[in-house]
Amino acid sequence: MNPLLTLLQINDSVFPIGSFTHSYGLETYIHKRIVHDVESTRSYAETMLKHNVYYNDAAFFLRAWEICSGKFSMRKLIELDTLVSSLKSPYEIREASRKLAIRFLKVVESFKSIRRGKAYLEAIQTGEAGGHYAIAFAMYAQYQQISFEDALSAFYYNTLNGIVTNCAKLVPISQTEGQKILFSMQDLIKDLVSTQKDMEESMLGNCCIAQDLRCMQHEKLYTRIYIS
Repeated sequence: MNPLLTLLQINDSVFPIGSFTHSYGLETYIHKRIVHDVESTRSYAETMLKHNVYYNDAAFFLRAWEICSGKFSMRKLIELDTLVSSLKSPYEIREASRKLAIRFLKVVESFKSIRRGKAYLEAIQTGEAGGHYAIAFAMYAQYQQISFEDALSAFYYNTLNGIVTNCAKLVPISQTEGQKILFSMQDLIKDLVSTQKDMEESMLGNCCIAQDLRCMQHEKLYTRIYIS
């Protein structure tokens, strides 16, 4: 298998896991006119990567990668999964992570079954694990011998791409402006990836209160286009 092509495939925006149906609270920000133009889109995206993803999903990604890199322990993976579930306060966000993990694992299992992926999927389906996309993505990317830096960079980029795509639909911003934002944040993603392993353990799951509140408020919006 070609690690680069595999990474491109699992990180493609049309990879059929339903990620396009989630905004992770962004729809509330747009509804309240907090995100309303190109500059506020850029500011929101940068803040999310630096102060949310870095301490949460990207950090969970790193820990899953480390568990899979040495002598694999399903017990340790379940412990990580339980911790992640406890750190994702808003119900919609936990459910989004769970649904994406299940769909991701089912799709890659249809290519070629791997023992770890199958075991994690079964644990989710039986209720032993909550299920989280960051863990599933890291597990599969590590198995496919994709480098850590490339896999985590792609994970960050996919998150950023989701934000920009949602803003293009809802704000709206032009596709050209969206591409400019994606291009302009390459250095930021590079810096975040390079320092991910240096993040203080005490900062794991650092809560972005405003983001959590917007995610919770999303459940009661009068009209909703996205699931989360």
